[in-house]
Amino acid sequence: MKKFTSVFLVLLLGISYRVCAGVPVMGNWSNVPIFNQAPLEIKLGTFSDGPDPDLLAMVLWNDGSSNRLDALKIPFPYDGSNVTSTSLENTATLFALGNICSNGGTIVVPYIKNFNIEVARFNGLSWSTLMIPGTFSNDFDSADCGVTQDGNFISGHDMTDSEIEIYLNLSNSSNFNFFGRFGGVSAPVAGPFDGAVRDTLATDRNGSFGLSFYQRSNGLTRTATFDTSDNPPTFNHNDVQQLPPPVGFVFVKESFGFRVLGGVVVGYNADGNARTAEIPDSDPSSPTLRNLGTINNNGSQFTFQGGSYVPNIDEEDTLVEHNVIWGDWFIFDPFSAKPANTDVNFPLMGVGGPLSACNRRMSSGKTFTYLAGPRVGTDGTDLHIRELETDMIFTDGFESGDVSVWSNCP
Repeated sequence: MKKFTSVFLVLLLGISYRVCAGVPVMGNWSNVPIFNQAPLEIKLGTFSDGPDPDLLAMVLWNDGSSNRLDALKIPFPYDGSNVTSTSLENTATLFALGNICSNGGTIVVPYIKNFNIEVARFNGLSWSTLMIPGTFSNDFDSADCGVTQDGNFISGHDMTDSEIEIYLNLSNSSNFNFFGRFGGVSAPVAGPFDGAVRDTLATDRNGSFGLSFYQRSNGLTRTATFDTSDNPPTFNHNDVQQLPPPVGFVFVKESFGFRVLGGVVVGYNADGNARTAEIPDSDPSSPTLRNLGTINNNGSQFTFQGGSYVPNIDEEDTLVEHNVIWGDWFIFDPFSAKPANTDVNFPLMGVGGPLSACNRRMSSGKTFTYLAGPRVGTDGTDLHIRELETDMIFTDGFESGDVSVWSNCP
């Protein structure tokens, strides 16, 4: 029997910028409405990898009695016109919206419903929802998704068995097969409803690299790396940081994980502080740790604060700068002890709530950030947009025309 009845919702986001002579160069923000309800959780992505694709915003919101999940289709030119919404779920126990996995024209988005892992699936024509069968008998309190060349990988924290479970979904298939697990009685993994960090996946869509970031019941944060081409997989664990043991639910302690060239960046709110760890492939047992300061969970419009990350990457896939959001937009150099800068023009500073972003790179060299998040001052969801000035010309493989590619989506 499911023994939890209340739901606490938070989300992630990410953003990016460019630099000139070491100083952030940032344009003015504008915004367009895309949904008339305030988001409790949100994810932003695209429907395809082609030029000027339709944007996808998954919005989890509350209608006053139930939590609901809608899929928003935002067509080019992304000005808020002709947005359509598909209602996917309407139930009380709906939370833990995971990342959007887009793979070969099929989209998969996981979430928790009635403490099982469910997925919303778009087959190129229509949406459907289904439960991962292997999650029915136990209670889960997290869900995430990552793409590699081997398929879509769905992970979640099994509260009943104190472990992380991972399921494999092959491209263009509606089947979800058990892939692997770690934790359990000998090395219990704690989850959000225990008061621990929400686990997250970081994957390489062009390879077979997978990493899960999680927290044990003794407070130790760790990573588990694995090769997604192996079945069954071997999980290699490394310590990140020893923190106080979780003592029960107080607020959702979010995290993010992002694969970059040569390593992984994770961020986590384990103790009310915005922390990051840079984990190099060359020595995953020696992460570079940073504390960005206290997170304000009492914004002007929301009583929680989501966090996320998008890297600033040049045309050679080299990581140039980190961009981390936990209420403020923090900017700092990779593997550096220098203090972080902040963007004083960030429009959602102090507002609170969930955020999610993607970068749009034009063949002309212009770069734009599209940030999905709350509407300032009233209920609703907006796209907050700005041009990021850059001295770099991106070569996207398009022979002519001012077309675009999208990147750095969560």
